[in-house]
Amino acid sequence: MSIATQIRRLQDLRNTLRIKLVALGLVQSSANLEDCVTAVDGLVNNGAVSGSIAAKSQEYTVPAGYHNGSGKVAISSTEQDKIIPGNIKSGVTMLGVEGAYTGEGVTLQTKSVTPTKSAQDVTADDGYDALSKVTVGAIPDAYQDVSGVTAVAADVLANKIIVGPDGKQVAGTMPNNGALAVTIDGLTITEYTVPAGYHSGAGKVALTNDIETALAAI
Repeated sequence: MSIATQIRRLQDLRNTLRIKLVALGLVQSSANLEDCVTAVDGLVNNGAVSGSIAAKSQEYTVPAGYHNGSGKVAISSTEQDKIIPGNIKSGVTMLGVEGAYTGEGVTLQTKSVTPTKSAQDVTADDGYDALSKVTVGAIPDAYQDVSGVTAVAADVLANKIIVGPDGKQVAGTMPNNGALAVTIDGLTITEYTVPAGYHSGAGKVALTNDIETALAAI
């Protein structure tokens, strides 16, 4: 075989090798035989690579190099064991497994409560899983709307209790003067200042006989 024939044979082999390596992205279309040999020599033999995925967002990165075609990437066995009909809602198919879960039976309770001044936590009693309904009764007569109250402590007798416009109890501060009995002589004492507070209505301010006595002595 002539040298020219050998050169053409080597060129054909190079071209065949280069076409395959270009398709694999390992060399440029202008690569010579040495470039092709270097690219092939750098390939890593990964054989049968195996990998697993254990989370929905997890990814497996396939390593660069040669693979013999028998490698596998699969969902981890722990996660596969969870993909059963009883763990999947009925009517939903997940990874080829049709769900059969329809929910667990629950024992529900109904309750009625009456509004009070204090906050109430309404929960299910022992033996019940939850409340199905809570009926809140009407506000009792004892809890009327007091937002229109205008009386203040000074308007109410001391030690008497009223409810303010904020709904809180308030003790009165008005003094109880009862039935006052006061006299003036009309000479040295000509007036009497009535003290602030409550008066029973039976109190009196009277004039002494000092004026009569003085007149009689004239």
